[in-house]
Amino acid sequence: MSRKRLEEYFENYQFSANSLIRKDGDRLWIPDLFCHNGHSLKVEKVTFDNLPGFNILCRVGGEGGPEEDIYLSPIINDSRKKGAEQPEGTRLQLTCPVCKEELKQLVPCTCRVGAYRRAVYLTPDPDEMGAVGICEIYGCPQSFVTEEGELLYEVVVEGSRE
Repeated sequence: MSRKRLEEYFENYQFSANSLIRKDGDRLWIPDLFCHNGHSLKVEKVTFDNLPGFNILCRVGGEGGPEEDIYLSPIINDSRKKGAEQPEGTRLQLTCPVCKEELKQLVPCTCRVGAYRRAVYLTPDPDEMGAVGICEIYGCPQSFVTEEGELLYEVVVEGSRE
């Protein structure tokens, strides 16, 4: 049986109205995300607990597959999604809904051989080294958040997937 948990690596993060990551009580959330070309992925029309979600355009099954919009929760360690449902384990080509370019490949994901985490950024400038890594496999909850190149949070899965 697998278990999902949130690892916190940065105890002294300064949460404020201008922070790239926000905190309300125990809830950690991200106010905006961007593709590598600086396009905002935030959508006001799709919300999670009254917070705007993020739109990723997905090509189901990889390049050349049908396009579907998926909306991700802005809350760290919240794997809720809205939009087109896919079977668990479906490979998706993750793209920006504005420029239609594939999101940049970051690091391999441990959920499946050949799977990668893709980058969305905390600011319009990817050189600022603030990113969220999301897996290209539908249903994989593993992700991480970095700021200024430092790992802040990581969602990990322990044990085998059943």
